[in-house]
Amino acid sequence: MATFKEMMDELAQARDELLLQLHLGSKEAEDEWKELTQEWDRFLTKTQFDKSAEEVGDAARDLGIKMKAAYDRMKKAKG
Repeated sequence: MATFKEMMDELAQARDELLLQLHLGSKEAEDEWKELTQEWDRFLTKTQFDKSAEEVGDAARDLGIKMKAAYDRMKKAKG
């Protein structure tokens, strides 16, 4: 099982990769990026409060799945 730090690092990397793809993408990708960025910001805010490790881990996992799916869609659309 990945540590919380590893999950955060993976999410940050996925976020950065999505930003790179955004420069090559369409308006649709830009809109999706904005939504994911807002969700990322909400996630980071939530982790600052008294949440259990399980709640934070679940939120990180869900966000990671969404970000990976968005990245895969953008990569497929580009290629």
